Amino acid sequence: MRERSRQSRRGLFAIKVAGLAIICVLIGLSARLILPIGMPNPDHYFEPVSSRVLQADEVGQMIRVRKMYDRMANTGDDFTGWNPEMQDFWKYTIAFSAYGIPSAMMIDPDSQDEYRLLFDTMIWKMKSRRVWGDFTDRGFGSDPISAQNIMYKGHLNLMYGLYQLTTGDDRYAREYTWLTERLAEELRLHHQGEYEGVTCEPNAWYVECNAIGIMSLNIYDRLYGTDYTETEVQWTLDFMMDRMRDDDTGLFYRSYHPQQDVVVKDISGYANAWTLTFLRPFLPEDMQLSYQSFTDNLVLGYGPTYASIKGDLRSNPSRNQVAHLFGLWAAKEFDDPTLFGKLRNSVDKAGHLGPAPDGGAMYADENSVLMNGVVLAAKLHVGWEEILNHDWGHERPSSIPDTSDLTWHDLLPARVYQMNDGRNPLPQSSLNDRACPNCFWGDYESIRMRAAKDAVDVCTPDSAAQNGCSIEKLDTHEFQ
Repeated sequence: MRERSRQSRRGLFAIKVAGLAIICVLIGLSARLILPIGMPNPDHYFEPVSSRVLQADEVGQMIRVRKMYDRMANTGDDFTGWNPEMQDFWKYTIAFSAYGIPSAMMIDPDSQDEYRLLFDTMIWKMKSRRVWGDFTDRGFGSDPISAQNIMYKGHLNLMYGLYQLTTGDDRYAREYTWLTERLAEELRLHHQGEYEGVTCEPNAWYVECNAIGIMSLNIYDRLYGTDYTETEVQWTLDFMMDRMRDDDTGLFYRSYHPQQDVVVKDISGYANAWTLTFLRPFLPEDMQLSYQSFTDNLVLGYGPTYASIKGDLRSNPSRNQVAHLFGLWAAKEFDDPTLFGKLRNSVDKAGHLGPAPDGGAMYADENSVLMNGVVLAAKLHVGWEEILNHDWGHERPSSIPDTSDLTWHDLLPARVYQMNDGRNPLPQSSLNDRACPNCFWGDYESIRMRAAKDAVDVCTPDSAAQNGCSIEKLDTHEFQ
């Protein structure tokens, strides 16, 4: 009887031990699922550039980004995997992904040539009609970049500027100069009226988009010794701080409508995170104070390890995914590892960042293609002061390029090159139709072409099909 009682107690003890073990396993699994276990320490993303290394998640995400753009480089306007319902946002995905490349070059200089290639491909994708066509398709104008549309052309111009600043490659120098001149002319025109800056759509002006445009002008000054920063840029900054900033919070209002001279006084989470990040090089003290207000008023905390950003301070105080992505940028720009870590934990955990089927890392979100590069660039971002004042080792241009013969058609392809059952006609010549969004065009000359420039024979229609006829001559009026 005693023996049976002892066996019963042993059995009960074993059951308790097994139950406790199961509970511990479940707690461990729950913690693994809920807590950011295994993620890099947020402080590692803020190491000085001299000692900073790519983190495991950054390496995986970069592999994915490079694979995607490598595939798209030779598929015309086929944006495979890009959600067409989000096509209006493609421009921002490309631009903000590109804004992380300078930081990647600084952190990982051994791969600088590969990053230069990636940056160049991003510019070509930005120039696709599928990216900018929303402006013309909606009837806002027949010319997408000569006037208005700062929401597109500001990003294109900043990409031009950052590419030339960081690589020393001047293949876009004439395009960058032409677009900068158009932007400056428009700023001077508005300076004679009631407002500064440039609208996005007709009668719709946004602080965040103008912040991109003025940074593109500042970089042009750094390259060419012009003085847009002291004039056109300053006018725009004064307007932002005078008309577009809330006195109580120091945060920026949503929009301005010049035809009625009306400011919409909503305070957007994503717009403020974006604006503060890009205005800090111009107004560091003011933006530091506004960033503190941003964290006090627009951050949603979820315990000690997670956070998100409100959609709008007043009308939509709930979390917003787009605001969250730009909050990552602001946290990096303002050297805030605590908020960055919480936002990183949220996006990587909730987005289920994990191995991609064809290599690298991706999110489980259906729009992973659109968010992956933007998040990666925010993680990489070393700060605009570091980027703009870095010694990139390139000589500055000796003169401003002549753009007198350029039009917007020399910058952007006027049609879409996409697989559609062969209904696209072949271009008649390179003079009136660009061959494809990623083909030779304009003023670009490869290193090999430059070296052999003196030995190039002029091509004629009779010699165009012969071997050795230089492709650069096919793009001149000597071949028609």
